[in-house]
Amino acid sequence: MNEIGGSESYHLMEFEKLHGNEKKITCAAQCTWRPPQEDIYKINSDRSFDPTKRSGGWGFLTRNNNGEVLAACAGNISYASSSLQTEAIAAYKGVLQAAQLGMSQIVLEMDATILVVAVKSSSVDRSSIDALVFKIRDVMQSEFSSCTVSLCNRNCNKVADCLALHGAYVLESGSDMLMSQVPSYVMDLVKGDLPVSDV
Repeated sequence: MNEIGGSESYHLMEFEKLHGNEKKITCAAQCTWRPPQEDIYKINSDRSFDPTKRSGGWGFLTRNNNGEVLAACAGNISYASSSLQTEAIAAYKGVLQAAQLGMSQIVLEMDATILVVAVKSSSVDRSSIDALVFKIRDVMQSEFSSCTVSLCNRNCNKVADCLALHGAYVLESGSDMLMSQVPSYVMDLVKGDLPVSDV
């Protein structure tokens, strides 16, 4: 039964990411990452999932209101039950790292509608990812004075997506990596991701 639910979630999320609705498609080319307000840190998280191998990767990065990268992490998941599970792992790792860094005000931004809804409400509490969702909520409630969960267009989440792919296909099975020196390919994406200032 869980496998059927996981398969449905995977296909729904893939459809969402690849097709979206007309409004999302229209804005995709113009959409860029938006900085948070001053003294608030934004965490972007994403996942990579291979349904044939039942494995995947996760990635997240944390930036300040100037767009500077404060933390970037990637990890490999040797066994994953669903795409939604890998997405939830990425979000959990992101909020946990922010708490460990002593951040008090955060925005958690993802491109997975199902997970955003699950974290913000109790509508998915009986799903295969309920334990992860509870962990995410617990960290958010106990560690931060302010925490907002928001949905973004996939085009605005490309750096986290790249980190998740790195976790899935470059890192060894079951390992993770905190990037103290962010690789140049990630920094190139970050620079291209920043909004152009009106001068």
